[in-house]
Amino acid sequence: MYINFKFLLSVLSPMLLLSLAMPVFSFEPSGGVLSLDGEDDYAILPLEEHGHIFPEGTHAFTVEIWFYPKAEPKEKDKDLILNQQVSIGLQARERCILGQNQLCSYRHAYLAGDRTHGLAGTDSPIQKDQWNYIAIIFKNSTLCHATNNRISQGWRLPRVDRVRLNIRRPWRVQDFVVGGYGEDKFVVPNGGGGLLFQVSGFHGEIDAIRFSNIARYDCAAQGNNPFDPPPRFLNDEHTLALWDFNDKEGATRFEDTSGNGKTLIGMNGATVIGGEGIGGNLEIRPDTSLTTTWGQVKSESF
Repeated sequence: MYINFKFLLSVLSPMLLLSLAMPVFSFEPSGGVLSLDGEDDYAILPLEEHGHIFPEGTHAFTVEIWFYPKAEPKEKDKDLILNQQVSIGLQARERCILGQNQLCSYRHAYLAGDRTHGLAGTDSPIQKDQWNYIAIIFKNSTLCHATNNRISQGWRLPRVDRVRLNIRRPWRVQDFVVGGYGEDKFVVPNGGGGLLFQVSGFHGEIDAIRFSNIARYDCAAQGNNPFDPPPRFLNDEHTLALWDFNDKEGATRFEDTSGNGKTLIGMNGATVIGGEGIGGNLEIRPDTSLTTTWGQVKSESF
């Protein structure tokens, strides 16, 4: 049985999402950032080599990212920021479910239960030419999301309780990617139950991405609560992957600082700018211990 949870959420939540406030952040990157031109560059973690980031039986997770969009999607396009079991990207104004003339970000998760599976998610307004924070949080069959300084109430999805491992997609789009696929693609997002749309590349910068196997933040009880996004992502025992892009300037291999070996490979010119690399003057990399001392600008974390 297939249920399109995205449709369900878009019916239930648009009025809720209209109330989201858009702050102006003073966030600054801690060091290097991944620079993407929106044309053909991207980063990839091949499925054949690394499998899925979330393993079988993942019942709780948080995916979070700091990103800086420099362009909006073309009409009816989606600009892909990251994609595999969770998908985050930019939604063209004409496709945003909020019905406003506002740049939106979509965030979806592929979830499953014993007898059903579905694509759950929604849209939320963001700002071009500034740093934005997004988190997707799942626990106890409840999904919520944070956008900048607000966190949403949880949506209870009783028929699903875990991340879906096998998503019905062509093999060429099963890899974990950041920034797109290197070319525009037409995609059916849920393997047969959704509308075809065009996916383009993301033009902008990414400061950090973290995947965790716990729900790091509590969903709002109702409506949208104030939220303080973490300015830095710390590595701990619940971190499955962490890319901070503080690799050496010009690097095209982006280290997974969780220690789990999920090195992203930059393609077609995707590279780090502003990075010092391990052993540089900017920072000291942490190991897997929460008690590790971070150097200089990495000292503030949670």
